[in-house]
Amino acid sequence: MTLFEYLAIAFSLVFSFSAMRLLSGLPYAIRPEARYWVHLTFVLIHLLGTALSFWNFWAFRLADWTLPRFLLALASPAVVYFIACSLVPENPSAVTSWRNHYYSARRSFFLGLSVWALVLAGATTLVIGLPWFHPARAGQAVLLLIGALGIFFTSPRVHAALAVGVVVAIAVIASTVYLQPASLTG
Repeated sequence: MTLFEYLAIAFSLVFSFSAMRLLSGLPYAIRPEARYWVHLTFVLIHLLGTALSFWNFWAFRLADWTLPRFLLALASPAVVYFIACSLVPENPSAVTSWRNHYYSARRSFFLGLSVWALVLAGATTLVIGLPWFHPARAGQAVLLLIGALGIFFTSPRVHAALAVGVVVAIAVIASTVYLQPASLTG
């Protein structure tokens, strides 16, 4: 077993916790009497984002690992889990309105997205040496922008536009930058 394979266990576990949190809330989030399409869109996007993040951790396989680099790299899955917990509470069956839940958790969710963008920028720079003008930086910039807009705007129309915008951005970025797991290392 290589050091990366050993460390990947920790990344895999945290990503799995995030995916399980989102999946466990999905049956409750799709109930017609409580559903809010903006929230549901972000749950599905974050589920995809969790999978894409795991997929791209392959780029870290050649890193020169130290404890600080490991902790910085592990911060990304930890933030992914935090975001999942913002979207889906511990007891999703108790949520009577996902719209109310979404707007009450809005700041935590979008703050998590902003922090995730910064952690990704730091980890990809300091751990794997990703150049600042790599195409993957566009995804990090979009994530930071979406996070900032979601924190500062409370309008349901803005949040609807953010949900649609994120779907489009994910489709473009995933289909151009992240098709291969080594896309961050070239």
